[in-house]
Amino acid sequence: MRKITLIILHCSATREDSRYTAEACRNDHIKHRGYKDIGYHFYIELDGTVKEGRPIEMIGAHCLHHNKHSIGICLEGGINRYGKHDDTRTGAQEIALMELLARLKEDYPQALIVGHNTLNPEKDCPCFDTAEYRQLFP
Repeated sequence: MRKITLIILHCSATREDSRYTAEACRNDHIKHRGYKDIGYHFYIELDGTVKEGRPIEMIGAHCLHHNKHSIGICLEGGINRYGKHDDTRTGAQEIALMELLARLKEDYPQALIVGHNTLNPEKDCPCFDTAEYRQLFP
């Protein structure tokens, strides 16, 4: 079993007024990036549906230099209707994320919740402040 020290939050960097489902992301990762599967372990669609991606036992492909010891969660969205990076989380996504993080922190209590931009400041992803989740799930 992998030692998980990070839970890394991402956004799909897609517009809030269009859909980019987990299956579309999976297809993109396989066809255009050459991955064997979607790079994330979980993907939360706009309606709050949580789709499982790679099994947690499998190393993800979502954050350079941190995949070996992390779980990647991607939320659909992150770009507003004007094409700017923005917090576009829906209420359903927020509820689903809270439930997923609660479950993951039970299994991996030592894991720190961070945004992709915390580990790579050149990224805007996930386009929202992740500090609230570190406070709620220390």
